[in-house]
Amino acid sequence: MISMLLTWLDQRSSTQRMGLLLVAGLLNGFSFAPFYFFPVLAVTYPLLLLILFKSQRLSEAFCFGWWFSFSQLFMGTIWIASAFEVDSRYSLWVGYLAVACLAMILALYSGLATGLLWHLYHRRNLKDNAWSIVLSFVVFWTIAEWLRGNLFTGFPWNLTGYVWGFSDIMLQTSAMWGIYGLGLITIFLALIPYMLIVLSSSRRSIYSILIVGGLIVGCLISYGMVQLSGPTKFRDDVKLKIVQANINQEDKWDPEKKADNFIKYLNMSKSNPEEGITHVIWPETAVIYFLDSEPSRRYLIADILNEDALLMTGFPRIERRPEFKAWNSFLTIDHEGNVLNTYDKHHLVPFGEYTPSLLSDSLSFLGLGMLVEGFSYSKGEGLKTLHMKGTPSVGVLICYEIIFPGKVVNKADRPDWLLNITNDAWYGSFNGPYQHLVQTRVRAIEEGLPIVRSAGTGISAVIDANGRVVKALGLNQQGAVISALPAARQSHSLFYKDSILGFYLLVLLCYSFGILFKRQ
Repeated sequence: MISMLLTWLDQRSSTQRMGLLLVAGLLNGFSFAPFYFFPVLAVTYPLLLLILFKSQRLSEAFCFGWWFSFSQLFMGTIWIASAFEVDSRYSLWVGYLAVACLAMILALYSGLATGLLWHLYHRRNLKDNAWSIVLSFVVFWTIAEWLRGNLFTGFPWNLTGYVWGFSDIMLQTSAMWGIYGLGLITIFLALIPYMLIVLSSSRRSIYSILIVGGLIVGCLISYGMVQLSGPTKFRDDVKLKIVQANINQEDKWDPEKKADNFIKYLNMSKSNPEEGITHVIWPETAVIYFLDSEPSRRYLIADILNEDALLMTGFPRIERRPEFKAWNSFLTIDHEGNVLNTYDKHHLVPFGEYTPSLLSDSLSFLGLGMLVEGFSYSKGEGLKTLHMKGTPSVGVLICYEIIFPGKVVNKADRPDWLLNITNDAWYGSFNGPYQHLVQTRVRAIEEGLPIVRSAGTGISAVIDANGRVVKALGLNQQGAVISALPAARQSHSLFYKDSILGFYLLVLLCYSFGILFKRQ
């Protein structure tokens, strides 16, 4: 059967092989939330390597990796097209074109990975170098993901390790080497079938491969079970009320509805003093009033707060002099209507919150202007830990700032918890909101901090320091999440101490073994 498969691949043309990889990449997109069809990885990644070494030229090897990654990224970011559905300036096809353009650019990193692997091994015996090829591939592919997540503002969406989002246990080693490291291990496990195919004539090799794979999975499960052996611990000085008003994107920025939206949040935020609510939390740009400069609105907010309670919300902040500027911001209001502190989002979404100046003219014909109605925002100063009397310190992250591994905490001023306010209304309901939540959970594991997530249309959640969802309100539901605040993990993770060291060590270890197993 194996020989028949290899013969069948030999008989395919280059175009047909690219078509196979296009389909394989699309299937890979379903390995992430909310589908988690992760067993497909054990078919698609081996298929990529089997086809890769059918290449006759470096350019062809590059294209094989590029096509595979392009279709995977297209499926994983297709939710971006939803932003165009709520904007009458664009036709829906423009949204899919924008997603395709983004995937085309991001897939270049993966093309470089497969091109480099082919260059190093295409003249060598594939059977003798099976271990070396696999170890080199997982290193190159993971580095490609790291480059995608860090260069040119970065976009680390749907990194391979997130396929374990359905399992709290399997995510736990992110505390050691982050999601990039977990992704490296995942790709290695997915390539075990490739080694079984290439080394099928050697029973000893087959046993060795299965033993190594079993040990790795066993270690991941054992570590995860130990980390999750105890229940979630809570602080007794904080009781949260996360308000999810479920206002759709069309109504959110409608000037005629902003007063009704504000009143809706006020009514949903009221609570009896006996409930002991200390923090009322609204999502990103919950209301479109300039709350820092409109005391009358703040006094209305103060009227619904219990004594010593705080309201924490996103809002648009502006300055009119010496020139007009706007920020996607956050502020805290006390029970007397005072502004205690503010935070301005610093990691902005290209084309969603600003248009890169060098690209604004050349890409406008593709529909890649400002995708979302509102302001073109200015960049904030950076990560900041907010300190307020009588309440634990908090680090605030607005929307997709939470998706960047190792870049969510001010390490010089470590907070007691993280707050992620977001507007996922423009993500649609297909896969985007679910994937965003998984990435938030992994940040909690990496940093050893609880994360409170407030999303306008869902999914709002309270997440403990091990990434477990304590309480949540689902997508497109209206209501409130009331919960105590989970405690931070007492012992700092290796990832928190040095967010890149564990990953570097894992990459170095894999590549060293790859060189060790390299044969002529």
